[in-house]
Amino acid sequence: MWELVSFFRGTPTRILHDGDTIELGVRSIAVLHTPGHSPGHMCFWEASPGYLFTGDLVYKDTLLAYSPSTDPQAYLKSLEKIVVLPDTRVFPAHHTLDIQPEILNRMRDAFRKFDKKEKLHHGSGTFDYWD
Repeated sequence: MWELVSFFRGTPTRILHDGDTIELGVRSIAVLHTPGHSPGHMCFWEASPGYLFTGDLVYKDTLLAYSPSTDPQAYLKSLEKIVVLPDTRVFPAHHTLDIQPEILNRMRDAFRKFDKKEKLHHGSGTFDYWD
């Protein structure tokens, strides 16, 4: 009746750092340390064809940036870091793949606005911005 499940427990071959490159045959993926959602969060940038894999940093829906592991100031710095990339597609970890690169600018601008109003910190409230 019950089937035992065996979890894969691989051994990492290396620890990734900001600026590292992952070579996948003809594909080259840049590692970008982007804390904010979590201290060790990373995005992955494939310059050709302009793909940015954002994980939990950027996505449509409710952005959860208030848990103890989040850092709103670091979040803004990470958005500043990735918004300059000439991406053609953004691939988030959640909800929908129907996401356009301009969301990076909107998120960065919203975080800047909160920062200017001294609200870019835990406990400053809940804010509604677009999607």
